[in-house]
Amino acid sequence: MKWFLRILAMIAVLGIAVVAAAAMLDTETRPAPDENPGYRTSEIEVPHRDVTLPVHIWYPAKADGTPALIGQNALFYGHYVHPDASPEAGPFPVVLISHGSGGNAVQLGWIARELALSGMIVVATNHPGTTSRDSDPFQTIKIWERPADLTALLDWTLAQPDLPADPAKVGVLGFSLGGHSALALSGARASKDKFVSYCASPIEGALDCDWMEAAGVDFTTIDAAAYEADLSDPRIGATVAIDPALPLATTPESLAAIAHPVLIANLGEQDSVPRAIRADGVADAIPGARFYTEPGAWHFSFLAECATLGRIIIGLSSPENICDEPAGLDRSDLHESLIAVIVPFMSEVLNSN
Repeated sequence: MKWFLRILAMIAVLGIAVVAAAAMLDTETRPAPDENPGYRTSEIEVPHRDVTLPVHIWYPAKADGTPALIGQNALFYGHYVHPDASPEAGPFPVVLISHGSGGNAVQLGWIARELALSGMIVVATNHPGTTSRDSDPFQTIKIWERPADLTALLDWTLAQPDLPADPAKVGVLGFSLGGHSALALSGARASKDKFVSYCASPIEGALDCDWMEAAGVDFTTIDAAAYEADLSDPRIGATVAIDPALPLATTPESLAAIAHPVLIANLGEQDSVPRAIRADGVADAIPGARFYTEPGAWHFSFLAECATLGRIIIGLSSPENICDEPAGLDRSDLHESLIAVIVPFMSEVLNSN
């Protein structure tokens, strides 16, 4: 999303100040919970990319070794895992996770951890060209590459002899641009004409178009065949999309053809959700889809919980502080509310297959 990436750029400019301040105001190290998932990393080569994909895996594991804190820095809190712990006996369902534009896999570790603790193998990557410190508008427009990343992750996961993954129980979860990626993997298709028209019209809350246009992206040159391709993976049996991008560019007929259970969520009061991510119409078009709103939240509530320094530094760098919760709630409480909806949905659907 345009405003998220602008904020990230401002944060980068203030990098030196962050390092200096971190020495005086470090992120609190919270005690490790009694239960933690296993965690390991790898990387894979894929035919549609000229760089390797990093792979992050959270999984049900024995309590081998000492818990480690990952994803924590001067701005954000992290979460605990058991690095390279021995997997529990499976098989377990697999859940793929796709981060938002400008985000990264470990930033969503708070939900990955809970899914793994509930008996699922969770796999995520940093999508090249649309991830932290590698966010390029000319790559962001290539929405067909992200679902291909997810299919490659699934292929790789199911081929690992030491990961007890169940190939008959596969779900996908995505946030923001990752929400569209999750829906595309489930059968949703975008229309170039609908996207170009949407960006050309004065729609309040069309936040994604301006950023790419300002960088010089010419939407008329989009590869229509790739943009509108069927990117579905028939192995997907459950989908969760939180504040999915491109709802106005997604074709209703493709949504109507999605036959497996889907949970669509918007963060915030429905009338206040920007049009670029307002998804009640998406949910209405998918047969039997569940639609959920978290009224006290906003788009950035799905990011990791901010540390004190994060709230200060990011608050100084932008009028829109991604660490603030406009309704005055604690992000940790909002995460608990989201966990209570997302994890049971995935568990119920995948374990009923």
